Amino acid sequence: MKKLHVVALIFTLSLMIRTILLAQDQPPMRGPAAERIDQFKKVRLMETLKMDEETSIRFFSRYNKYTESLRTIQKEHNELVDQLQKLNNSNASNSEIEQAIKDIGMIEEKIAETRSKFLVELKEVISIKQIAEYVVFERNFNRNLREIMRDIARERWNRQK
Repeated sequence: MKKLHVVALIFTLSLMIRTILLAQDQPPMRGPAAERIDQFKKVRLMETLKMDEETSIRFFSRYNKYTESLRTIQKEHNELVDQLQKLNNSNASNSEIEQAIKDIGMIEEKIAETRSKFLVELKEVISIKQIAEYVVFERNFNRNLREIMRDIARERWNRQK
């Protein structure tokens, strides 16, 4: 039964990712395809954590706030890395580069702190066992998504040759 879920997950994700990669006007991971992946992820989370309706509402209320906060922080992180790249390419002083690296380190600490805080807050909503299942689910879901995207990109690369 688990293999069937994994196969279904991979098939569905591969279809969604193909849609994302083939979209002409949208950057990757935006728009309807990304929304479908998020919806699929939430359904799988509900199944994995075996949450009732009330618990799901409380969980996803916190989860949505957490993911939005994380997106904001990661956007800031990406902007700082872009700034670091520009500094490095423009032969900026070591002190400017060092400050940019410190800023990136502070943002990375903020990301870790946000994740840690979220896991602590989950204790108010779900059990410790469910939190453990959530952490494993996140890692596996993201790993599978990356692998599927890598396979699709490799497939596209081979077709272009």
